[in-house]
Amino acid sequence: MYFLGIDTSCYTTSVAVADAQGNILLDRRSPLCVPEQARGLRQSEMVFQHIKNLSELFPQGYTQIKAVAASTAPRPAEGSYMPVFRVAESFGKAAAYSAGAAFYALSHQHAHIGAAMLGANQLLDGNFLALHVSGGTTDVLQVKAKENLIQSIQMLGKSSDITAGQLIDRIGVTLGHAFPAGAAVSALAAGGEAAHLNFTIQGLNASFSGVETEVRRRLQQGMRPEDAAATILLCVAKVLNRLIIRARQQTGIERVLLFGGVMRSEWIRDYLQKKQRGLIFSGIDYASDNACGLAAQAALHYFYEKERADNGGDNY
Repeated sequence: MYFLGIDTSCYTTSVAVADAQGNILLDRRSPLCVPEQARGLRQSEMVFQHIKNLSELFPQGYTQIKAVAASTAPRPAEGSYMPVFRVAESFGKAAAYSAGAAFYALSHQHAHIGAAMLGANQLLDGNFLALHVSGGTTDVLQVKAKENLIQSIQMLGKSSDITAGQLIDRIGVTLGHAFPAGAAVSALAAGGEAAHLNFTIQGLNASFSGVETEVRRRLQQGMRPEDAAATILLCVAKVLNRLIIRARQQTGIERVLLFGGVMRSEWIRDYLQKKQRGLIFSGIDYASDNACGLAAQAALHYFYEKERADNGGDNY
């Protein structure tokens, strides 16, 4: 038996297949095409590319699909909506209904957390903190799981303006790199000297717009590109470090799972590992957008519901 995951995020089309044990048998991803020097795409452009990509990425030969999980919204919260996720939902429902399989409407955040747990290669049970740091989010979360099955996701904090990933991408494009610019900025930062920047955090909500403005001002005054790259990565790392400290103090929870495209940066990971203990990093391959976590969650949901039915509907 097989389990299918589908994710159509703002910049990647993803499909994955897992077996009954949650092992990933197929992992296909196709980045969306962004015009040179552009800082993103319109939702309509994303939807068009996702439809085209899924027709090419969709798996063939898996005839015993038991469940399908798709990202149908950015977050598991009322009012959370983006048109791009309707593509995953539509393809997912079509695949599930035609196969007589179960369909699980999950979120993009489920996809990331599920993949991060796969990438961390350890079983997570009970409550833990999670930092989702990407081009679309800088979220502080409290997650409850039962043997890696995600049961609840509670938002504790988020970016109050632009996200950490948007800061990196915007400065990267300004420096002449293609969008998304995270890898290029990290490589450039290796030869730079980071300068101190002030940043703003209110509670567990971080702000990066002022940082962007200040870095642009310094670039106009002659700041070297490599120094600008190192400066913004240091600033992001400091903000994340402060958020971790505050979230631990607020909740009393020590375990912290970190994931999202920004967390692919070895620069940021190294900084945080020197500052904090008890951090769990997603594997690099699972940090950015993918559907592996959804496929694994589909399997977990399927067997959870099967066992509940076998036990007469009781929780366990």
